[in-house]
Amino acid sequence: MIKSEYYRLAEYKIIESEDGSIWWETHSGFCSVRMGRCFVSGSILFVESAYTSENNGFLKGEYLDQLNRLPKWEKTKYYCVSFHIVKCKPDQEEKSPSTDNKFSQPTTQEDISYRLRQFEIIEKREGALFWKTYSGRWTIKLGKGFVDGNILFLGRGEAEKIDIIKKAFVERLVVLPAWGKTDYFCQHYILYSCETNTICSELDKNILSNNNNCAVLFEKKSPQIKSNAKPKNATGTIKQNHLKTFWSFYSILVLFILKVLFWSIIILLKVLKLFIEICAQSGKRFLKWILKFMS
Repeated sequence: MIKSEYYRLAEYKIIESEDGSIWWETHSGFCSVRMGRCFVSGSILFVESAYTSENNGFLKGEYLDQLNRLPKWEKTKYYCVSFHIVKCKPDQEEKSPSTDNKFSQPTTQEDISYRLRQFEIIEKREGALFWKTYSGRWTIKLGKGFVDGNILFLGRGEAEKIDIIKKAFVERLVVLPAWGKTDYFCQHYILYSCETNTICSELDKNILSNNNNCAVLFEKKSPQIKSNAKPKNATGTIKQNHLKTFWSFYSILVLFILKVLFWSIIILLKVLKLFIEICAQSGKRFLKWILKFMS
């Protein structure tokens, strides 16, 4: 049996197995949960789309109570739940990204430009990264970039007017050396802080400098490939869950029956009281009639 460690991250349960695989789980409705895979790149935990859903026997309140008892996830500084990671080279083989990938400073005093599909990646002499791409008539988009693990992240871009046409931009782009310092790049993403659960527009530079040599953990597969494996013991012991749910519903049912019986007794007593009052009134009238008849 594979042992697993459980952690809390926002409303996610993070499940880390001893074989290195990471999964997430969250409550998704009446006594059910959604589950999916995770992977780590540098200082970011990536939460993939839901892989499956199943019943686990917990109401949401019970699930959150159990979740709050778990230790907080602190193995990454950030997490990402919406992203699209692409290979830098379309013909790149399906393989786990290299663990010895190093992002070095430029060896010259000049800015260096690279080609990455439709993007021009500009590496400043102090190490900062920027990107630009042709976005329309006499317009380009410019933005900041950063490397974390084996992924180049392209930040939000802003439009800027230029005096060159698209053909000239593309002709210059094709003669640039290809970007080869990461195997993957990500243009669309939303990063959250694991500590505050708030959206982060940029990563801490100190964090990045300490994670440049970190490998991307894709469970020996690229991020786009789904796994048919499923975490064992991810939702706890099923029998205990169903037993807990049974006692929960049983308690509610007993309280409901007792309440119905209580109000039924009250209504019955009121009816009985009304019947006695009616009988008493009728008895008085009958007694008066007899006395009147005898006199």
